[in-house]
Amino acid sequence: MNFKYLIFSMMVLTLSCTKNEDPIVELPTEYEGQKVAIGDGFAWSYVKTDANQTPTSIGIRFDGAVMDDLPTEGLLPTEFTLALPSEISVAPYDHITMDWNAHGHPPMMVYDLPHFDFHFYFMNEAERDQITPFDSVEFNKPLAPENLAPLYAETPGGVPRMGAHIIDVTSPEIAGTGKFTHTFLYGKYNGELNFLEPMVTKEFLDSKEHVEKEIRQPEKWMEEGFYPNAYRIHYDSNEDLHSLTLMNLQKFD
Repeated sequence: MNFKYLIFSMMVLTLSCTKNEDPIVELPTEYEGQKVAIGDGFAWSYVKTDANQTPTSIGIRFDGAVMDDLPTEGLLPTEFTLALPSEISVAPYDHITMDWNAHGHPPMMVYDLPHFDFHFYFMNEAERDQITPFDSVEFNKPLAPENLAPLYAETPGGVPRMGAHIIDVTSPEIAGTGKFTHTFLYGKYNGELNFLEPMVTKEFLDSKEHVEKEIRQPEKWMEEGFYPNAYRIHYDSNEDLHSLTLMNLQKFD
């Protein structure tokens, strides 16, 4: 008997069995939502997952042409609604809006610069439609202390189809240490958190500067889901793509 041949055959058989028994390894995945025309370009949502298909980040991408030919008329923001990717559900998020404020918005001398408001809504559009200018009780109902992030302050009043804003008192434009470039807000309605909102000026986006900033979280979230501990603003010069990302999603029950 040819022992060399026998040993070689056994090695091939062993390797073949081992290969066939290896588990299928899933790789990190990125899902994209449908593109929406803005300016002369497009914007869309996206979600990244790890190898176990657990969401790790959620955000918006938009090409450089979006910054061209934006609306300039009117005092109200222009809202663009971005659906989330259909292949994956990421609680508690329902949809995202990219609101263009050509002339900024109140308070004056603070947020009266051209900028985008990126709303990551927990409620659906039908629920948002029920929020009216007359909902003063719901706008002003406070959060429970454990649901309010440290060094954030609830502001009076609210906005139809949106809710009331909770501002970061350490932001330069609020603390009086600098002008508004970018910031992170929480939103509430009827005593419950209903959106997360990074705000970024057009001037900052045009600078193509990269930034990552920590998000201070409440002691307790009201709704089960995936919440970020940082946001990132980035420009990819190779692809001419801007991105606004809620990063490092962590699951809270």
